[in-house]
Amino acid sequence: SRAVAAAARRGIDLRRLRARQVCDEDFERFDLILAMDRLNHATLVDRAPVEFHQRIRLFMEFAGDRAVEDVPDPYYGGPLGFEQVLDLAGEAAAGLLDEVLKRMETRRRR
Repeated sequence: SRAVAAAARRGIDLRRLRARQVCDEDFERFDLILAMDRLNHATLVDRAPVEFHQRIRLFMEFAGDRAVEDVPDPYYGGPLGFEQVLDLAGEAAAGLLDEVLKRMETRRRR
């Protein structure tokens, strides 16, 4: 409920989103699988076939501030924990969008 409320204050509706576990088929199905922290990244790499390792990335790799590698768990971040995570996610999402647009442009030129 705190995540939904924090996002709603920014005009983002999370009410219908649901988390799910990564399944083995995801490694082949998706071009990118984004981990929120290094522990989950390592777990995903361990699970994935070698040919899909390059698809597994840290979400914060796409943010401008390379000093932050992990998105912290907002549950333990006090009253501002969800705000901090939304700030980080917004920054990384903007960088991710730039990356996706560059990939699309490269593919379009081929």
